[in-house]
Amino acid sequence: MTAPSTGVAPGLRARLQGRSELGVAALLAVIAIVIAVDTANIRHTAINVGVMGPRVVSTIIAIGLGLCAIALAISVLRGGHAEAEDGEDIDLTQKAHWPTVFGLGGLIFVFALTMDFLGFVIGSALLFYGSALLLGSKRFIWALVIGILLAVGTFYGFVLGLGINLPAGLLTGIL
Repeated sequence: MTAPSTGVAPGLRARLQGRSELGVAALLAVIAIVIAVDTANIRHTAINVGVMGPRVVSTIIAIGLGLCAIALAISVLRGGHAEAEDGEDIDLTQKAHWPTVFGLGGLIFVFALTMDFLGFVIGSALLFYGSALLLGSKRFIWALVIGILLAVGTFYGFVLGLGINLPAGLLTGIL
């Protein structure tokens, strides 16, 4: 009796066994291609024409990611591999705590949906506060204070330091 076919050649399966880093190399290559395509589609306008146009940094990033993808793939195919993480205080035998993972994902999703209405400061403060609680913080007031300070500092860093307007939401006219 013969074993059922899995669709992958047994020789290829044996060669790829233990080389999961190739997946990371492929992901880097895909990201590099997406950035390169998006960069090629940037139009020159009167506003962004200059010595260094809007394509320079994104082109450098795309090339860098592509080179990293190639270097990683070559290293893995030559037999190199990353050492397993020892972790100082992490028990690597334990499984992920999925309620926390999905809770954090849900918080980020709700933040994205409500940022225009609530504003960056309120949304970010609540995102930090909820994340701290989900990750086990028992200092409720301190987590809220830190979240507010980080959100206000980030807001003014973007608005005053970089000139990038973030939505003020409910705090329009106050900030």
